[in-house]
Amino acid sequence: MRQPAVSASPVFQGLITWMAYTLTGLASMWLATTGSHVSQLYLAAGIGLGLTLGWGLSMLWAVGAGCASVVLIAQGWLHPELKLEVVGLEALLSGLGAALQAWLGIRLTVGRAGQPLHLDRPGAILRFLVLAGPIACLTNAVVSVQTMAALGLIPAHTSTDYMVRWWAGDTMGVVLTTPLVLTLVGQPESLWRARRWVVGAPMVAATLLLGVAIHQVQNWDQERETAVFERDVTALADEVKLKLNGYVDAIEALHSVYQASDDVTAGEFATASRYWLQTLDGLQALGWAEHVTQPQLNHFEAQARAEGLVGYRVFNRDRLTDERVPAVGNEFIALRYIEPKLGNERALGLNILGLDPTRQAYEQALAANHPVATRGFLLTQEMARQLGVVIYHPVYLPDRGSHTNGTHAVMGAVFLTLRMDDMVHAMLQGLPRYLRACLLESTDGNEGVNLLGGPPNCHQNDWGRHARHRDVLPLTFADRSWQLVVWAHDPVPLVGRGTSSSWLSIGGVIAATALCAMLLVISGHTQKIEQTVKEAREQRQAAEAASQAKSEFLSRMSHELRTPLNAVLGFAQVMDIDAHSPLPPVQHQRLKQIQQAGWHLLDMIDDVLDISRIETGTLRLAAEPVPMGSAISQACAELQAQASNLGIQLIWPQDVPPDWGAQADPARLRQILHTLLDNGITYNQRPGSVTVSVSRQQTADGQAKMVITVKDTGMGMSEEQVAQLFQPFNRLGREKQVPDGAGVGLAISRHLASLMGGELEASSREGEGAAFTLSLPAARIQTAAPAAPAPRAESPVAPSDTPRHVLYVEDNLANSEVVRAALASRPWIQLSVAPTIEQGLAVLHNRLQGPRPGLILLDVHLPDASGLEFLRLVKANPETSDTPVIMVSADAMPEQIEAALKAGAACYLTKPVQLTELLNQVDALLKDTPQASA
Repeated sequence: MRQPAVSASPVFQGLITWMAYTLTGLASMWLATTGSHVSQLYLAAGIGLGLTLGWGLSMLWAVGAGCASVVLIAQGWLHPELKLEVVGLEALLSGLGAALQAWLGIRLTVGRAGQPLHLDRPGAILRFLVLAGPIACLTNAVVSVQTMAALGLIPAHTSTDYMVRWWAGDTMGVVLTTPLVLTLVGQPESLWRARRWVVGAPMVAATLLLGVAIHQVQNWDQERETAVFERDVTALADEVKLKLNGYVDAIEALHSVYQASDDVTAGEFATASRYWLQTLDGLQALGWAEHVTQPQLNHFEAQARAEGLVGYRVFNRDRLTDERVPAVGNEFIALRYIEPKLGNERALGLNILGLDPTRQAYEQALAANHPVATRGFLLTQEMARQLGVVIYHPVYLPDRGSHTNGTHAVMGAVFLTLRMDDMVHAMLQGLPRYLRACLLESTDGNEGVNLLGGPPNCHQNDWGRHARHRDVLPLTFADRSWQLVVWAHDPVPLVGRGTSSSWLSIGGVIAATALCAMLLVISGHTQKIEQTVKEAREQRQAAEAASQAKSEFLSRMSHELRTPLNAVLGFAQVMDIDAHSPLPPVQHQRLKQIQQAGWHLLDMIDDVLDISRIETGTLRLAAEPVPMGSAISQACAELQAQASNLGIQLIWPQDVPPDWGAQADPARLRQILHTLLDNGITYNQRPGSVTVSVSRQQTADGQAKMVITVKDTGMGMSEEQVAQLFQPFNRLGREKQVPDGAGVGLAISRHLASLMGGELEASSREGEGAAFTLSLPAARIQTAAPAAPAPRAESPVAPSDTPRHVLYVEDNLANSEVVRAALASRPWIQLSVAPTIEQGLAVLHNRLQGPRPGLILLDVHLPDASGLEFLRLVKANPETSDTPVIMVSADAMPEQIEAALKAGAACYLTKPVQLTELLNQVDALLKDTPQASA
């Protein structure tokens, strides 16, 4: 007896509601828009509404707490940089919005919580789906999105898009999940429990499919964003590298001027600099710093003042105060020329050896003899506290050559000064509006990187580490390692952004609503549907049982038919080979008719079994190269007498090349040829002819094939009859003309040809006979020298003092008598017959009855057990494991034959048995088996 459920306390129910809302809400974040917690399929909204409908309004606090928990966890995971008070305020207001939304859904649907919600009428279903879904779900979408916009968590212009996606996600969650939850907690319990599978399973499947579809669309949008971002970053990288190369070209040009002349005047330098100053953006200055020794210093300064540089003095910058101090030392590299002069006058006379960044870069350039840039530092002429970078390229005295790097051979250095903010601004002029970039330089030691240039808030944003798209481009500029960090500050501009997601959301709402309505309507007919399904299941089981019974019936009937047929054909063969009491010629002819009819009946049984094997796919073939000439000759020779008796001339080629062969199963190829020839003879006119031809042809793909054509002069067939020719058991209305036959031979032949990789086709016209064409893969036959003629077989003779014992385990008396009569021609053989396995084992191991049998004949189907069990016992016993066993059974199923051979049988003979074959096997096996002692 089913015990009544114990009601849980409201507190426990509230904890379950809070936990269920939180877990499903976090799971829904898998479908959230990248970088936000707005899910397009928010299942938690339906969970909260369903549990509140089932357990009462006291669950509203748990719904609000669950929503707040989701917001806190999601924002903490996605945006850890946000302040806690901002996230807390958003969580509080979103929780209130979720609780208000659930309350409104209940009020619009049932008036108050706790009332039964049947949803079994179209009007009630429509009211629930519209009011509790799209209408009520506007509540939290408005409250939460407006809160996010007010707190600056989302741009104001995107609030509408966020609101639509939030509403769509809550609506689909309510429509898909609320009925599912009601099947667990809804009232009346009996109604909703019966709907668990009818409503629950399709809703779960629809939810999964819709979730996967939404996720895939979001992935596509993400991939499109990534592609656009990477394209723009690649273009930016190419442009930046091109502009950086321009600065290097500028300093190389000035270097060439000094290599061409060892006395460049101020006017010449200004002329050489003018083009680059007009062409390159972000360029602060181009200049010349001259090498001066201490004895030359006064003359150098006086010469500079004489040329118009009033008050020119060589000076150093104090490392602590950045104030000008007199230059000291034995050597100086003093700024002599600088262009443009306006704004750069304060730098004239600076000794670059007296400032760490400039000295280090100059010494590196001197050692490497190519341009080297300084690290970022505050320029002497800089008034706005903007970092600068200076590139130096040393110039050597003409008589020493550029290959000498000693300081005494240096004339000075040309330099290029960059104000980094200006340069970065110039390089990023073409930057798309949604991108931001910062230029960083690697510092010495473990200090990380320094900001060289970029937006004012670049460092505050940690160089875009939390952006949805970000890339770091390594740059090498004048032996300095820089990094250009690029990120998407705003959404990546896409054509039709969000269109697919929006349409999917709208379509999802409509589809989910329609699906829910349909399932709720049809759930009232669950019992009828279950009954229909039950009947269909029973019918399917009956069909499967019928199919199994058919297979068992065919196997059993094959066995039952072969068993009496074995007696008929066995005794007929015994009478035929009986040399002691030969039959008169007339009786002998009648015996031949009996044998012919028996073997024909056996062929029909085999045809039915072949059809069954083809249908079940269990027919097995063993293909090998088969000589065409001998295969055709043998088949025609076997039917020559039949054709002659009916007045049909059988013609076949006698000059087939000996190396012509086909890749086929020899027995099945013989079966096909026998069927075609037999049909050509049977359905021919009297007199008439059947002509066989063979040719070797090439297919369209260059493969060789053998083509055998069997053409008769019979009555022919219409197009309609040709179309039905290969249907099993369809004799095309000629049953009265030729009563013999089952009409399955051609159907089997076509299947066999197909299994061997070939084809069987037919063509005919009424009154003009028919032609059957068999094509098979060609094979080359290796011709060998003619073998020596085999010695003539002698009659088996055994000495009278060496009798042999043979055991035959067979429960059918007629079959055992057939074998006993056949072995009568071997008087030295003593035959023991055991009708059961138990008696067979007794004969095998009882030495009082004579020597141990040297050969065992064994049936498969025996009264007490299977013959295979007896075979395994014989092979498992060391005393009898070498005793050969011949299986003699009416079970001709391939799997049975294979099992017997694997178990150790020497051979497997199917009933009806060809007695000559049986005697040959007995003679061969007894010859190879030593005489057992008594």
